[in-house]
Amino acid sequence: MNTSIIDLNTKLVAAYYNKGKPHMFKVRNNVTLFGSNNQLDQINRQLNQIDTRRVDDVEYQRPSTDSARRVQFIQMKLMNNNDVRTLFSIFGKYSTKGQIKLDASLVISFKDIQKSLI
Repeated sequence: MNTSIIDLNTKLVAAYYNKGKPHMFKVRNNVTLFGSNNQLDQINRQLNQIDTRRVDDVEYQRPSTDSARRVQFIQMKLMNNNDVRTLFSIFGKYSTKGQIKLDASLVISFKDIQKSLI
């Protein structure tokens, strides 16, 4: 009999970089905004080593229900650690399966733009 260990303190995340195809990874429930963005940067560099862009902002497709109990999705920009905690709280209420969908915007730094011009 095969057994697998499930870490209840992690969630599966689908990250869409600049509206591209999703990349899956696991994130701990107690991650900070800085830690989350850092992890997204690392994944982007692993996917494309020459890409010097960094995560500028991250949005979450937040589910909510209307008066008819239909689920709708609202874009929620993650601006601080409280927003990240809210993300995990809301996701836990609406989904026990599936993944969290994040839209990560990548931008090139001013320093990297200057280097490319020289």
